[in-house]
Amino acid sequence: MQVTEPRTLLLVLSGSLALTETWAGHLHHGPKDPRLEKGQTRPQPLPVIGSHSLRYLHILVSRPGHGSDLYSSVGFLDDTQFVRFSSDAANPRVEPRAPWMEQEGREYWDRQTDIAKEHSKASRSNLRVIIGNHNHSQSVPPKTHVTRHPFYDNKVTLRCWALGFYPKEISLTWQREGQDQSQDMELVETRPSGDGTFQKWAALVVPPGEEQSYTCHVQHEGLQEPLTLRWG
Repeated sequence: MQVTEPRTLLLVLSGSLALTETWAGHLHHGPKDPRLEKGQTRPQPLPVIGSHSLRYLHILVSRPGHGSDLYSSVGFLDDTQFVRFSSDAANPRVEPRAPWMEQEGREYWDRQTDIAKEHSKASRSNLRVIIGNHNHSQSVPPKTHVTRHPFYDNKVTLRCWALGFYPKEISLTWQREGQDQSQDMELVETRPSGDGTFQKWAALVVPPGEEQSYTCHVQHEGLQEPLTLRWG
């Protein structure tokens, strides 16, 4: 099974709303709106000027090793960008991107910024769920074995191999009769195999004739249970 290493994951959400009429206000023939201050009247309607579309594009990019993900949101009226939010800004806020939006007051932009930050939290939560499901469905268990190699001073090296596994997180440890030998073993970094899977090994120098006293323990999410291996 060939899989690829996840580096940066992108979550894109898009929403749209069709606006069939554009009004500055509307006629009202019923009771007076209690929200209107004394002496105020409703604004007269502007003529209908055609159909429009309102769209929002939300993008979340995971950035392993950067400390935080990148979230951005862009609003479009028809094909014109009119608002934007980016979590990478020095002071992340929803900002106008069209001259006719600059007339809105601070209260409006504070409210829109709060909404954008809530969307950012929800998107991050969704991405974690998606990544978890992806990793679980794509996990490939390691192929394991132990090899023996001559070493200087009449000793031998036991090397525990894990090959062709995915994802890359794995644990290899040596024990002697149940006692952890991590301080004495050589453990290489997890390496790509070139086909989307990974490989790793852990080596331990032991006295000849005592090889059966040592066990290698392998843990990986692709395994139903941890493995215990011996040489021979």
